[in-house]
Amino acid sequence: MDPNELKSRCVGTIVGFAIGDAMGMPVEFLSREQILRYYGKPVSGFIRAHPGHASDFLPEGSYTDNTQTMLATAECLIDYKKVDPARQADALLSWFLNTVPHRTPSTANLRACKHLSAGKPWNKSGVFSSGCSAAMRTPPIGLIFHRSSETLSRAAMDNCIITHNEPRARAASVAVAYLIARLIQSDKRSWPGDQVLETADHIAHMDQDLAAVLRWSTQITHLPPEEALFETGTSSDAIETIPAAVCCFLKFPRDYKSAVLTAVNAGDAADSIGALAGSFVGALAGVDAIKTEWINSVENSDVLKGVGENLAKLAGQPEIVMD
Repeated sequence: MDPNELKSRCVGTIVGFAIGDAMGMPVEFLSREQILRYYGKPVSGFIRAHPGHASDFLPEGSYTDNTQTMLATAECLIDYKKVDPARQADALLSWFLNTVPHRTPSTANLRACKHLSAGKPWNKSGVFSSGCSAAMRTPPIGLIFHRSSETLSRAAMDNCIITHNEPRARAASVAVAYLIARLIQSDKRSWPGDQVLETADHIAHMDQDLAAVLRWSTQITHLPPEEALFETGTSSDAIETIPAAVCCFLKFPRDYKSAVLTAVNAGDAADSIGALAGSFVGALAGVDAIKTEWINSVENSDVLKGVGENLAKLAGQPEIVMD
């Protein structure tokens, strides 16, 4: 791949993730009806969370723990230029200990980090949860291992079990990383649904139900977005979050604005679904698909772009090492 194209897609993946997360931040936990009640209209850009919301202390354009933990994974890979789950666990523990207050973190992440702080090793710290929060950390893994599905799968699973040891959570982590990897290699002639179907096939031996729902998500793109998301569900359980994000992406595979706003206005796990949908569009269409205004207004914009650029440098190398 042309280095400039690779850089655009890597930056698009990381920046697209953070913007989707920040767009969904003020409407996380809300229903569609509650979004209209609190804000008077659907979300169309960055807004501050309403008083009483769990994130009401954050300025508009702020992202949640999804992006914080995703960046912890990315920066660990960049700093050490290898996959070292113990160091990734240390990075998550640092997030847990040094972030005050936490930004709507998942219960599983908190419990696992408490285990790490008590001295449990990274491969014993995870809890039995099928939530999506481990999968939210894996887009950087998909970028740097886009040429090696076996290494990608191992890296995603190792990263996952730091916090989640339930099989579905592992399958979801591999699915997100694998789909990102397939998308950054796609050209303009390919149908993104094929990459989703390949992803389903890749994780079917890990979780047949998640694979089935991913395949089904390619068959309901003709439905109005609200109906499609009603069918998939929009909770933070991985079997709903990942397919919901895929539905938004497949409906608008190169239209970042429409994909992300469709995701966040569904409410519920709006930050997670918005982040993944934005990341998928960014991986396929590159950073130019994202409004410059949004890029400049999201929290730590320069950091996000720098992380994407550094991941692109790693992704362009022959192979990164796994311990």
